[in-house]
Amino acid sequence: MKRNLSVLLSLLVLASIVLAACAPAATEAPATEAPSATEAPVATEAPAACQPAGTEPIAFPDGGKTVTGAWDQEPDSIVPYFTQMSYAIWITQLTLAGLGEWDDQGNFVPELAVEVPTADNGGVSADGLTITWKLKDCLFWSDGEPLTSADVVFTWEAIMDPGNAPTSRTGYDKIASIETPDDTTVVITFSELYPPWQVLFTQGPNNAGAILPKHMLEGQTGLESNDFIHQPTVGSGPWVITEWIPGDYMTLLPNPNFHGGRPVLDQVQVRFVPDPATAQAALQTGDVDWFPNFSEAEISTIGALEPDVHLIVVPGADFEHYFFNLGTTTGVDGRGASDVDGFCPFKDVRVRKALTLGINREAIVETLLEGKTTVPSSQWPNSSWTNSSLTPDAYDPDAAGALLDEAGYALGSDGIRAGDCNGENVKLSFNFETTTSQIRIDIATIVQSDLAKIGVEFKPIHTPAGTFFGSYADGGVMPTGKYDMAGYTTGFYPDPYTDNYKCESVPSAANPSGTNWYLNCDPALSDLMEEVNASADPAVRKEKLDEAQKYIFDNYYVIMMYARANVYGHTDRFVPGPFGFFSNLNWNSEVWDVK
Repeated sequence: MKRNLSVLLSLLVLASIVLAACAPAATEAPATEAPSATEAPVATEAPAACQPAGTEPIAFPDGGKTVTGAWDQEPDSIVPYFTQMSYAIWITQLTLAGLGEWDDQGNFVPELAVEVPTADNGGVSADGLTITWKLKDCLFWSDGEPLTSADVVFTWEAIMDPGNAPTSRTGYDKIASIETPDDTTVVITFSELYPPWQVLFTQGPNNAGAILPKHMLEGQTGLESNDFIHQPTVGSGPWVITEWIPGDYMTLLPNPNFHGGRPVLDQVQVRFVPDPATAQAALQTGDVDWFPNFSEAEISTIGALEPDVHLIVVPGADFEHYFFNLGTTTGVDGRGASDVDGFCPFKDVRVRKALTLGINREAIVETLLEGKTTVPSSQWPNSSWTNSSLTPDAYDPDAAGALLDEAGYALGSDGIRAGDCNGENVKLSFNFETTTSQIRIDIATIVQSDLAKIGVEFKPIHTPAGTFFGSYADGGVMPTGKYDMAGYTTGFYPDPYTDNYKCESVPSAANPSGTNWYLNCDPALSDLMEEVNASADPAVRKEKLDEAQKYIFDNYYVIMMYARANVYGHTDRFVPGPFGFFSNLNWNSEVWDVK
């Protein structure tokens, strides 16, 4: 998954200064050195000798090198912009490339581009509104077609086309124009300052920004349902999907035209398994070579398998959280109308606080997660962006009960509290939606018991990830608001800004691409989050983000369950490349090898 958010602070200062007056701020992690000053990119023609190395994936030779991964979730789509599922984006890292990416140290580095735009190299204008990328020469798609600046323009146009339904247009909707003086130059002009420009058209485990092939998709709409989006037949990454048997496995062969050269391995396979326990058993027998999604609770178990199975633990800024459906069909002051009205009692901050106090989160961390992580106070854990003045609430069922009494919810003879909410008698009994992950099942069982002690009936529903995280068009649980309370893992990086609290991002039939899955339109918070993006100065952004974190904390809009760590297991024969939290295991799969 990803690395410490402090890396971005250094990136914003050293790699993407967009205001001449911005001074570098102290950071926790190393940043790349700014390139020496050069002239702004000029139009050039590709060398006449540029020819693709092939037009078909490289066939698996007899006795070739291969590795097999076990994944407990099967991707819903592969092409980014139309999925928010981590496993899908990991496959994107293997098969499609962006202009830039994050390396194993958390540094922002070029991928399809020659270098990262900076003020020093002429790639970032003095006012910060124009970003110029220079593509490498002789880029080709896996089918031999040239990959040029026209593909970048097409990617933007496809995202913004009202005939398509991407999961988000955030940032891309701030672009006023893209000019292409030649096949290798991309000049992006923003309509307003957009500090997180590095996450656009760039590829990482938490930002899906790969370039799309114009020659495959031009003239088509409804891309969210397009066969190519679900299973691309050409790519720009090190691998090409050549076979996909749903519910069973996926096979990938080398891309003959990968810009980084031929991968070391001859084949990668992904086997879909029902759960981490199955993956662990397959690792022990050597039937699979790696599994990327063990929980913190399994650290000791996997560690005990050394030396046949190696354990890698990468701490980061992801977090597991529970949250409330705060949707309202009327909106707030003309903003943020949802298709659904959320569970009425959740509109009362006293109820939200009581549920937070009524869950013994520290005990969950100690018992199920072996004390390997912490309960954070905000949604920016383990980073320099964290508001360090906030302290997580301790478990206090007595205080929780008192709050519910104060809110007018009295304990009934059936052990469930009930009270008046907008003129109706309502029981504190509600559904909780999450995925079928075993750790989530185990935690929900504990939460159910904890909340029963304060007179609250918490009813877990475990839905397959593909449906839970599905798009609005596909009836996904999250964007359509088909929940009372829900929980999953997310993280706001590589840039700290998120539109998950913007009123304008509440999903609905009129706004199916909205990413505010909390369905929460609080104009004060929405505007505060906008202020986080109103400056390119990291110090100013930090001050505003601190305010936003305190506002979220004081209003109990989410229940922070625990900060995530990425826990990998792999066989001794598999030799992955170096990786970190921002890059994920998959960022450099071309260097994977076997002993």
